Amino acid sequence: MAKLRIVLTSAIVGACASLLAGFSHADRAVVLGIRIPYGLLLALGICVLTMLWLNRQFQTRLAGTTFAVVWVLVTLRLSVETPNGDLVLSATWYSNVYLITGAILLSMISVLPVMTHPVTLESADTEHSSEISKPDAT
Repeated sequence: MAKLRIVLTSAIVGACASLLAGFSHADRAVVLGIRIPYGLLLALGICVLTMLWLNRQFQTRLAGTTFAVVWVLVTLRLSVETPNGDLVLSATWYSNVYLITGAILLSMISVLPVMTHPVTLESADTEHSSEISKPDAT
């Protein structure tokens, strides 16, 4: 039941983050006449940080792998033209960079070891006190 909860939570968070990243990847700002594609970095950052957060929150790579699978599914859906002619991920350089770089980054993060939660003073004291209270086997 715990794995089902992890998969469902990661899938829902992954769908929301992927939709947000898919629509924001094409945003650009004009600074001194130069177009800066900050949306591309924002979208990739959203995906990478969300995947790392999920892995750390649930202490398993299953959460990040589920996120990566959902990202691929949402991204594929956003790159299909609707009957009305709408297309979110068009054939532009920044969409291609988003697709390729996102796939590489998310596949790399899915095999990273999980970051552990920091040990606090209270949890260290309770672990140490439980070791002290154990009787010796000698």
